[in-house]
Amino acid sequence: MSDYIHMTHGKPEQREELLKMLNLTFDFSTDKEDDTNFLNLLPKLYKEKYDPAGNNIILDVDGDMRAAVGLYYNTLTVGDEKLKVGGIGNVAVHPDHRGKGYMQFCMLLALDEMKQNMTDFSVLGGARQRYEHFSYEPGGMQTMFSYRKCNVIRTLGADRKSKLTIKELAETDTKYIKEIYDIYHSRPFHMERPEENMFDILQSWKSTPYVALENDEVKGWFAYYKDRQGLHEFFYKNEEDIEDMVLLALENSGLEAIKIPVAPFDKPLYNYLALNCETYDLCHAEQFTIFSFENVIKAFLKLKATYMNLPDGELKVFIQGEKLPEQLKITVKDNKVTVEETDEKPDIVLKHLEAMRFFTSHYSEKRYDAPAVCNAWFPLPIYGYGLDNV
Repeated sequence: MSDYIHMTHGKPEQREELLKMLNLTFDFSTDKEDDTNFLNLLPKLYKEKYDPAGNNIILDVDGDMRAAVGLYYNTLTVGDEKLKVGGIGNVAVHPDHRGKGYMQFCMLLALDEMKQNMTDFSVLGGARQRYEHFSYEPGGMQTMFSYRKCNVIRTLGADRKSKLTIKELAETDTKYIKEIYDIYHSRPFHMERPEENMFDILQSWKSTPYVALENDEVKGWFAYYKDRQGLHEFFYKNEEDIEDMVLLALENSGLEAIKIPVAPFDKPLYNYLALNCETYDLCHAEQFTIFSFENVIKAFLKLKATYMNLPDGELKVFIQGEKLPEQLKITVKDNKVTVEETDEKPDIVLKHLEAMRFFTSHYSEKRYDAPAVCNAWFPLPIYGYGLDNV
């Protein structure tokens, strides 16, 4: 008798079985409380109250769990636009059942669900060529700044110290968490972070969150990597607090240097670190696939126009997209962006991965021969704060 393969979103009672299978697949130990495992790596996803099984596409064979792919939805605010985002995580096949196509079955079902649910784009982390097969491509824009003690000495003087005080954030710090929630959601670019989930989110990827204070008022926060050599994220309340926030992060690390990731649209922080850091690296933000090029291009090109002047121009493009073909006209006039459907003859025709590189990557083989404005408009500043990733 042939095996019966079944795929669907899991049920709450499958949580323990799912976590056991995931930890085994990724060779995570659960012998000690501080060992790396999915629950302490991403409490925002795997605590019981977040229904991790319900957010996973689970494949079982005759009732035996063999594979799972996490699919976590969120809403991204980009200025006055809202985008539906699907985050892919914990792509896992039981070690005893690899090589049978189970990962492909789950990934294809996840992609199909996102298309049916009108998801605008999806994000994941993993091996490039593995996920290129499923339409993902490295993209977006991020700069990683290296800020050192020698930079402080030579720009501010050896005696300069932060005027702010610091406290490691605790789950009981509800007053500070409320202020963090308000600051975060006041930004024109943010994912949805429910206030009651904020502390779990700030602990993602085994990070340690700290709050910066002045007279008990939250002036910002940051979250260190486990080794404290860099930050998962860095937020300030006011521009005038940036210098003291950066000093505080370096001082509290206890190290000679820290790395700070910055999105290109965070112009005040970007400008400060670019002028005062030791070095910086331009890199992609993550791997993405786009289901609605119209919505994504509109949102992120409008965002780009808020922090730099875009040249006037027009581009007509036909995209053989992963979801559906899209024929679009992109226009910039006086730094105002419009993106709309068109039946006019395209200036350029792009396959899906070509379009991903054209619009989101630092490198695009097709931009070389495109209208000149394309090299000013693109890549789009697609981004996700590290602690929002899954």
